[in-house]
Amino acid sequence: MARDTLDTLIRLADAEIDTARLTLQKILAEEDAVQAKLNELAAQLEHETSLAAKDPELGRQYGVFIDHVKRKRHKLNAQLDAIRPKVEAARDALAEAFANQKKYEIAKQNRNDTAAAEGKRIEGLILDELGLNAFRRSK
Repeated sequence: MARDTLDTLIRLADAEIDTARLTLQKILAEEDAVQAKLNELAAQLEHETSLAAKDPELGRQYGVFIDHVKRKRHKLNAQLDAIRPKVEAARDALAEAFANQKKYEIAKQNRNDTAAAEGKRIEGLILDELGLNAFRRSK
């Protein structure tokens, strides 16, 4: 019965690990998407800067574009700042789930080792008894 309980706890810990992994993957995907937007914004800024340097007419509108880029960059950085604690929390939850699973696996292994040692002890006692009886009969 206890063995069944540990097996059940290990399966539940596996499910908890899977859930924690999925959660972490989703949050990391969010972080990657925001980072990709920041990279895209930087590339766009570089492109517009080179265009504005070549064409004086575009240079007049460049200030408005820079203000837009600053606002957007600030917004994206705020999103990243909000996501990072979620990433850490998800990583902590995953580590805790792994730790719980490891505890159950160690307990199961200890129980198996104890049962095997008890089986060997009993087998040794039986063999000792058989040997003793054979010795008595031979006299």
